[in-house]
Amino acid sequence: MLEVGDRVWANIPGTGYVGVGEVVGDICRAENYQFSGFDNKTINDLSTEGNYSSFEALDDDNAEYLVPVKCHDTKSIKSAFSETGLFGNQNSVCKPTTPKWSHTIERLKTELKYTNN
Repeated sequence: MLEVGDRVWANIPGTGYVGVGEVVGDICRAENYQFSGFDNKTINDLSTEGNYSSFEALDDDNAEYLVPVKCHDTKSIKSAFSETGLFGNQNSVCKPTTPKWSHTIERLKTELKYTNN
């Protein structure tokens, strides 16, 4: 559902909103994604606690995907923004259309700064 130029709001369920950013590249299967800040290494080339080698065996419908995002503003988990009445969803990505989402966006704009540059 994400396209280049889309704004994304990062929400940790049960904690709150911790960031806002902009999609700056195309979606890519996780095992093929190259991390520009790490010499274009893939997830399997990086030193991580997790083991992601099984990603390659998954078909496209069950695969994990990554998309590059330019962060505009972030908060620590300790400073996450949450209040009663904000929209929340357990999905990784969603395009909400409920009236609750409009209220949430207006509140997030006061808590997280997004610049178009």
